[in-house]
Amino acid sequence: MTTVSDPDTTLPSAPDVDPVTFEVIRHRLLAITDEQGATLAAISGSPHVVNANDFNVGLYLPDGSVAAMGRTILLHSASMALITRHVIEDCGEDPGIHPGDMFVVNNPWKGAIHAQDMGVVAPIFFEGELLAWAGAMCHMPDVGGSRPGSFCNDATECYQEGLQLTPTKLVEDGRIRSDVWNLIMAHTRAAPAVNLDLRGLIGANNTAVRAMTQLAERYGVDTVKAVMAGLIDLSDRRLRNRLRELPDATVRSTAYLDNDGGLNEVYQVDLVLTKTGDRLHFDYSGSSPQVEGYINCTSSGLMAGINAALLPTLAYDAPWNEGLFRPLTVHAPEGLICNAVRPAAVSGGALEAGWLVEMTAVEALSKLVACSDELIGEAQAAPAGGPDQFVLSGHNAHGDPFTHVILDCLATGGGAYGHRDGVWTQGQHNIERQRISNAEDMELETPLLYLRRGLVTDSGGAGEFRGGQSMGSTFLVHRGSGLKAMCNGHGWEAPNSTGIFGGYPGTQNIRDLVVGTDVLEQFARGVHVSDPDLIAGERPRMHGRQGAFPVSSGDVLATVHQSGGGWGDPLARSLEALAEDLRYGAVSADAARRLYGLVLTADGAIDSDASRNRRDELKRERRAWPRAESDIARPDGELTRVGPLGSALELVRAADGTGYTACRCGHVLAESTRPWRANAGEQIEHDVHRVSLATRLSDVLEIRRYACPACGALLSADVARRGADRPHDLEVAL
Repeated sequence: MTTVSDPDTTLPSAPDVDPVTFEVIRHRLLAITDEQGATLAAISGSPHVVNANDFNVGLYLPDGSVAAMGRTILLHSASMALITRHVIEDCGEDPGIHPGDMFVVNNPWKGAIHAQDMGVVAPIFFEGELLAWAGAMCHMPDVGGSRPGSFCNDATECYQEGLQLTPTKLVEDGRIRSDVWNLIMAHTRAAPAVNLDLRGLIGANNTAVRAMTQLAERYGVDTVKAVMAGLIDLSDRRLRNRLRELPDATVRSTAYLDNDGGLNEVYQVDLVLTKTGDRLHFDYSGSSPQVEGYINCTSSGLMAGINAALLPTLAYDAPWNEGLFRPLTVHAPEGLICNAVRPAAVSGGALEAGWLVEMTAVEALSKLVACSDELIGEAQAAPAGGPDQFVLSGHNAHGDPFTHVILDCLATGGGAYGHRDGVWTQGQHNIERQRISNAEDMELETPLLYLRRGLVTDSGGAGEFRGGQSMGSTFLVHRGSGLKAMCNGHGWEAPNSTGIFGGYPGTQNIRDLVVGTDVLEQFARGVHVSDPDLIAGERPRMHGRQGAFPVSSGDVLATVHQSGGGWGDPLARSLEALAEDLRYGAVSADAARRLYGLVLTADGAIDSDASRNRRDELKRERRAWPRAESDIARPDGELTRVGPLGSALELVRAADGTGYTACRCGHVLAESTRPWRANAGEQIEHDVHRVSLATRLSDVLEIRRYACPACGALLSADVARRGADRPHDLEVAL
């Protein structure tokens, strides 16, 4: 797929709108999207909608361009616009688009990210003229396929993954088409829940139709259209102006998708981001080919991941709409793991290949803005690299069948910044308004009891600024019958929540199952145990993509979720900050010694003098790390600082105009057009526990640490394939 945005696109001609009216209508459009979301939540009641905010709503121009979007899950920002455009293309002539119609789509090649994301769009007519479109989308609990929840980890092609509707008229002249409705209900294991979700989507669109009609009646069609077009133009200008503030550069990022669920391979999503003037070009052509597994994503998932990274990183102060997509071009040939063609299996793509598109885009955009002294505060280490999904199905204590997606995996720590730690349980980077399930509701709705739910020590990536802690949960299966759990996730043997500029990765996904425990008997004796390491029972081997497995009353499942990466050299973290980390349990005594170079007294306090000496010793060891190439000759004359390359390196210019990459201590590593890592000290690790809470690392991966040979500062901690070339990840044009 090659997507090209036209910078010379002209906006529709319209009358001038005074600034006050413009602002009033702008805020009204945003309020309408809030009303859409509130309507959906009130009717649906789904935990995906009410707890996880796994939905989005929006308003679109007659051609499908985004005019205003809800601030919930960012992955759907591009998806709804694509759905609308496919409806226009596929249904314009037959069956036709008329007032009172609505169309349903959940086909991943027609705009949906995966089939569980079902969207409903409605044309908004005013006095016979198409004014706009309204859209609403949410994650359905089940749309059929081989597995409850429709994450079909055993699928090898899309035909095994349940119902996938191309644009289909669901509402005609204000009346629901029962034939289409019954077709959808016949393909789900959770018909009552899907029924309410669909009615919530229809209700959200009805809310938008009424509100937009009132807006047009008050201000006129031309004025409303002019404001929507003006908002798009405003966002376009703001993003282009911001891009002009940044230097031209090429940034590279690679994320690894481990798969021990049967394919036994490690795949990669590879991005080369080029910034030129006021344009961004995303090139994913170096990614792995699509595979016979459900981990692929379509072009919808590709664009969703890019947009979810772009909006909060570069467009945090602009209206979120189509204008932000105009300065972008994307190149990803068909047949890649991140742009799969039919009949590829894609039901897990939103959480697999599509998720790593977002991770690579976050890293690349963060490294780009870290080349600016003014914008470096917006750069961020990688957030949680992917959820470990947990779907429970069977019959509850009342004998009723159920399928429930457990949402604790969303309470993950955020990536660190160059001026502060990542936020504890910030939630997924692509969900603006994060919430998780209420524990009491969970225990009421499912045969699960919580033994523990809380922050996980050492989960955030180590660094001068630390990644935020993730939440961990320990569940006891209690009552119910015919229960099956399905757990699948990457980040099992590959660190995805990578650090930045010397920061270490956050923890990987961790999951333990203890079968046939005596926890209920201990309860009867008044003993409460929550640590799975202290619970007796059989411990089957867990895999990242475990698939479905039976669970029974008395079994215990414990989970720890990926957390954000760290920023900067862990040895640079202040002793005061570490004392607070130890006090609040964010960092363990073991990690304080192992990752941060601390020396602790017998009572667990920090020995300041001994710690400083220990850190100096570790830096001396780093200065002795081997190098692939020796020092280059220092350029003659004074070096002029051009700008930062993150917090550890900077770009300098010699008197003859040649650019160089230098450590902040002043040591010159290499010419700026060459990879600097060959001139830095390098240490390769195969034990991931040396840099993280995690304990598993794929045999094909390694951790490479690079340090300045002059001062011993840690410059980068990379996850790489064994034998791969050292990357030139950030090349700035002088």
